[in-house]
Amino acid sequence: MKRPDTAIIPCGGLGTRLRPMTRWMPKELLPVGLTPLIHWTLAEAADAGLTRAIVVTNPAKPILGDVALDFRSRSELRVVLVSQETPAGLGDALMRARFLLGGDPFAVVLPDNLFHGPNQTAAVLAAWQRYATASVLIADVTAGDAGTKGATGRARVREETDGSLRVVDIADKSAGRFDTGGGDRAATPIGRYVLPGDVFTEFDDLARSLPSGAELDDVPVLQRLARRGALVGVRCDAEFYDVGVPEGYRQAVAALPAAAGPSSLP
Repeated sequence: MKRPDTAIIPCGGLGTRLRPMTRWMPKELLPVGLTPLIHWTLAEAADAGLTRAIVVTNPAKPILGDVALDFRSRSELRVVLVSQETPAGLGDALMRARFLLGGDPFAVVLPDNLFHGPNQTAAVLAAWQRYATASVLIADVTAGDAGTKGATGRARVREETDGSLRVVDIADKSAGRFDTGGGDRAATPIGRYVLPGDVFTEFDDLARSLPSGAELDDVPVLQRLARRGALVGVRCDAEFYDVGVPEGYRQAVAALPAAAGPSSLP
């Protein structure tokens, strides 16, 4: 099973949940520990052993491309920019990078998710290598912490005899913040995953059925993979901050002082 060497980093959104800050500055440039979020994301990809990062960005955010290309680390990571002219969904962002992949598997690393602790991109890459199937990071979110997380869908998971964690199903995204469904905690897929190169046929199929103007999201594809037993979960073992919502961004800024930063930065 070929190990991916490329991360796709979707940055085409306009950061509406973080306004008014993002009216003047791209969300991915907001600082945590004196480091812009995009550099945290690139550093994690570099530390995981990936050698190329495709940053999918919006022409309305030219400074983001400049900052991404200025990334420097102690490892070799080549940054490539691809344009997504209008925010049209995470699936659409991935499709924009398709022509650069040559049918190879790839990692998806979302800058909305910040981690302090073990490298979570490396964890989903290891699962891909071990189980030879798509893998996604799974967070267990408590009811008390749900208000600091975006409204991702709850996941049903099953422990297998081989030690793997199989994702059985994923609910649709909701609105507002994460909902544990009345329980003390709930599992949810978050923004680190590895997909096979042929997954784009799934996105093609979904795109054909979308009404005009609808966004092409990634969740329906993850749902398809889960329902046919082709998605492995990896439990998050780092501190997880959803910096795409104000509550999570404030939490990350408070938790990570100026001295904290990605270990791969020189």
